[in-house]
Amino acid sequence: RATAMTEMKTMKTTRMGCWIVLALSLTGCAGNQVRSQGQEAALADVRARLAMGQCDTALTQQVQSLGEPAVLLEAAYQCLTLARLDVAQVLVDSYRQQGEAVSEADYAAYLAALIPYARFELARGDSQLQLQLGREAHAALTGFVRAHPQSGYRAEMVPRVQAVLEGMARAEYDLAVLDQERGDLARAKARMRYVQRGYPRSAAAADATAWLLDNQG
Repeated sequence: RATAMTEMKTMKTTRMGCWIVLALSLTGCAGNQVRSQGQEAALADVRARLAMGQCDTALTQQVQSLGEPAVLLEAAYQCLTLARLDVAQVLVDSYRQQGEAVSEADYAAYLAALIPYARFELARGDSQLQLQLGREAHAALTGFVRAHPQSGYRAEMVPRVQAVLEGMARAEYDLAVLDQERGDLARAKARMRYVQRGYPRSAAAADATAWLLDNQG
């Protein structure tokens, strides 16, 4: 009987231990479920705000707090299309800082290259600024092509590189015309010759050739 009593106590203790383990397991699962539901709600809120075309500092902070790499890129793309380039840069940088955890490295790099390109496009009308930003955009676009030769986004870079070169050539041409208007003909000629040499395939190069023929004296 002593042996039987001991076995019963052991079984009771074992059952209690199992219930404690089960209770802890359920508590953990319930806790995770609550966190998951909260994250899903936050994620739904962010996507709703993105669908409404929002892009601001508050949204950026909310997206960063989610810890969802894909959402970082969604928001970065949205902000890029809205010309909120500084915000887009912050979001892309946040994504790329996650290192090995990210799976769309080429897409992130693609967006990162488009940001300086967008700055260049937005600078139209300011020839001096466009030249500066054009150099940055050209470096970013060609850098992407070199770093991601197998990327599906590579083909999209080629026409953008050409657009940057055309824009820079036109900016140089416009500055040469400005030099002429200011009475500095020598400087204007030198800049026109630079357009010919530096951007020989551009439309501005043809215009520079015509200008030089008209101003041979």
